[in-house]
Amino acid sequence: MINRIRELLSGIEDNERKKKDEQIIYTLLEKGYFPGLDGIPVIKSAISHIDGEKGLLTYRGYPVQELAENCTYEDICYLLVHGELPSYEKWAELRKKLLQYKEIDKNVGRVILEMDRKLHPMYMLSAGVLLLQANDPECFEVDHYYNSSKRALRLIAALPGIIGIFLNREIDFTNGKEFDSFAQYCLYVFNQEYALDEFWVDIFEKILILHADHTMNNSTFSVRAVASSKASIYASIVSAINSLSGPLHGGANERVIYMLEEIGSIDNVENYINDKLAKKEKIMGIGHRIYKTYDPRSLYLKNEILPMIFGSGKKIDSSLYELYKIAEKIEEIVLEKFSGKGLYPNVDFWSGLALKAMGIEPAYFTTIFAMGRIMGWVAHWVEHMEIKNRIFWPEQLYNGLDTRHLPAEREEEITVSREAAAND
Repeated sequence: MINRIRELLSGIEDNERKKKDEQIIYTLLEKGYFPGLDGIPVIKSAISHIDGEKGLLTYRGYPVQELAENCTYEDICYLLVHGELPSYEKWAELRKKLLQYKEIDKNVGRVILEMDRKLHPMYMLSAGVLLLQANDPECFEVDHYYNSSKRALRLIAALPGIIGIFLNREIDFTNGKEFDSFAQYCLYVFNQEYALDEFWVDIFEKILILHADHTMNNSTFSVRAVASSKASIYASIVSAINSLSGPLHGGANERVIYMLEEIGSIDNVENYINDKLAKKEKIMGIGHRIYKTYDPRSLYLKNEILPMIFGSGKKIDSSLYELYKIAEKIEEIVLEKFSGKGLYPNVDFWSGLALKAMGIEPAYFTTIFAMGRIMGWVAHWVEHMEIKNRIFWPEQLYNGLDTRHLPAEREEEITVSREAAAND
């Protein structure tokens, strides 16, 4: 069968496209549908691109490592939405607006303060974004591009404030404080002391940039799917936040730290991995659906950011250093066992260590992922509004029962029951 498929596709010159089409046709013939829409294009987009074979991720054509090394949050925000890096004037204007729009309505803030402290921060964030919609009755007019773009910018600026109110238990937690950059404000939400240190602000900004976009992942697909119904930007972004909260998506970084803590010592690593393999259980932070080599974001964290942290001379807790050594040992064993199968540590494997070094609680790791990824979500939402794509409505294969009818005696029972209830 595969030879016949290759013969049918022989006229396609693009080898990468040909290989993907070959797999699509084979899957369709074998299964009759595409589990998880794996490999199925659902949209055309110019925002980001992944070459899983080469380990390449680009935003608007620029490799993510170059952007993390040389750019600011504002640069990436402008690049993703507008397609090009900003001039100095545009950059300064965007920074000013992001900091200007950061304040959260007092009524919204009071509701956030009333939320149960046991609520996971990602679910709080989801609810908080919907609260913003209550103060924006015109948000459903999504065809007015200028107003929608302005609303998108305000939403990006609001995300840290929602998290900050919940975490710091104070509506005006930034009262009287001015910030040099949006990244500094974002770090201030989690650690006011570290936000005064340019070293930590720079690292935090790089992490936000590394997470800014990643093509048609689950949360971005959620944005597009909800946006296709012409729902508000708030509804679209909330769907993405809820998607990101899952352990198979953004929630993995939090669980990697718990895994390292569970292992406890370098001496326990090999037994832990062997036990997981014997039980056919997932090792958190290992492997990626798209990359067949090292995820470039993960590689940048491993080779650039973590050595900066652990080799900087900064005071690092000894228990965290131990977790770092455990992670390195896991990587060593994983590369030895699985690199030939295309399994490598992904971005979630290393990012949690960097965030924990900044004194941030693991429960908040995925909210930081969201603070970076919202740039991409918003860019996809704006792009979707511009192309006016059809509402998403994929097909299903029904495998339930054939049409059947209630027996006559059952219809009589229902009628009698309803008449009896009406007479009571």
